[in-house]
Amino acid sequence: MATTRAVLFDLDGVLIDSEPAHFAATRAALEDLGLDTLDEADYARWMLGRPDHRALADYLAARGLPADLLPTLLERKAARYAERFAVEVRPLDDGVETLRAAHAAGLPLGIVSGALAAEIGWAIERLGIADLVAVVVSGDEVACGKPDPEPYLLAARRLGLEPELCVAVEDAPAGVSAARAAGMRCLAVDRQGWGERLAAADLVVARLSWEALRQLLG
Repeated sequence: MATTRAVLFDLDGVLIDSEPAHFAATRAALEDLGLDTLDEADYARWMLGRPDHRALADYLAARGLPADLLPTLLERKAARYAERFAVEVRPLDDGVETLRAAHAAGLPLGIVSGALAAEIGWAIERLGIADLVAVVVSGDEVACGKPDPEPYLLAARRLGLEPELCVAVEDAPAGVSAARAAGMRCLAVDRQGWGERLAAADLVVARLSWEALRQLLG
């Protein structure tokens, strides 16, 4: 096993508890446009762990809805999430503590997320980790989001590292697939009860910790 040189963290579900706010914002955005009410099962199927532009495009296609609704839907979803961020989104202490421990161990850190750059910026400020994060890859700067490996490959390039020298920390099947396709080891935290759908990760835990991450560092 190569010695790890960097750790790349997903954001939603890893460092912040934001999925309820994303779900509510997406449902509200659809209702703003007079579309069907979104249920939790369809949110998990189409959107959890994926960037909004691809997830919502696929959802519209699956429902037989016009593709030209996408720009307005994305705009409404972003606005609805912004309304909720300050009051509904909270830090996930185990994820933040693991990130801080990795930084204390001298490892360069990155955030690789399907969230918009602005949303990642809000979270970094809320968590007080701006000085700890070396690179950020957002969902609005890649052509193909998770489960495609592009976001993780871009983060490795920005760090000047080969992908196999990075460990990804994820919480959703799409993120695990992206990390593994990029050639990275992956630590997954099962917050949503994904079970076997996270089995491609090198290690799956119920709670993140430096001890769990250290098992994959080589």
